[in-house]
Amino acid sequence: MNPLFSLSRAVLLRMSRASAIGALVQRTAWGRRAVQRFVAGNTIEEAVAVAVAAKQRGFTVTLDRLGEASTGAAADTYGADASRLLEAQAAADLEPNVSVKLTAIGLAEGEEAAARRLDQILAVAARVDGFVRVDAEHASSLDALHRIVLAARAAGRPVGTVIQANMRRAPSDVALLTSAGVPIRLVKGAYDPGADGVGDPAAVDAAYLALAEQLLATSVPLAFGTHDDRILEQLAERAHGRAEAQLLYGVRSDLAERLLSAGWRVRIYTPYGPDWWPYSLRRMAERPANLRFVLRSLFGR
Repeated sequence: MNPLFSLSRAVLLRMSRASAIGALVQRTAWGRRAVQRFVAGNTIEEAVAVAVAAKQRGFTVTLDRLGEASTGAAADTYGADASRLLEAQAAADLEPNVSVKLTAIGLAEGEEAAARRLDQILAVAARVDGFVRVDAEHASSLDALHRIVLAARAAGRPVGTVIQANMRRAPSDVALLTSAGVPIRLVKGAYDPGADGVGDPAAVDAAYLALAEQLLATSVPLAFGTHDDRILEQLAERAHGRAEAQLLYGVRSDLAERLLSAGWRVRIYTPYGPDWWPYSLRRMAERPANLRFVLRSLFGR
């Protein structure tokens, strides 16, 4: 990896957690312009319109109300928006499917508070025949994530979660979750794994493929969340009819079209909302091309 990119990635990941800077930048017109490729507007209505357009092109969509580290009224609002988002998708004849973060529904208040808000969302999902993917975040939150998701799954709720290949604990987490029938989305990992990291990008790629094989040997619903052509090509034969490919809104649209033509079921993870700072910086940190695009947007080139 280019040493300069390694440095910029570390800086971007650190900045993604700087909430004070984020709050300032999110109020600026140039900041909104820079990230509009990755974020489908600020409102539920705008996000649903993007999802309808994607459906017309043959894609399925997961909608994600951006937000992290919320408590109290802010966490209640995030949870209520996720429920309204499910209802709005159903009303638009879409597959109701949302992604939520436990930190955004009050994990800082304790597992019980986050689990209570999640169950309210899941109750709506069950009513509209929808699905909720609980996203994986920083390593310190994963044990709580698994306890909450396993309890919800045991209660028959339509819930799944995410495995991050850049963490050494991932194989044991796969075994734990799949034994309970939890649907899994496998990603390389956009969060800094800290001391639990598997190593450099080549090691993460190898871990991803090994975890994919582990998951393909199970019967759980499965999704591969990656923009890595090489990995998807290696998995294509075994994954056909067994797993879907999941790409992020605004990233590798060419690949999404190619996968769809090749017979993959392709889902576009589509975020929306005003709290786009942490998400967008992680997208820039993942891939140099994303950072270059944002810089061009800022400077009009």
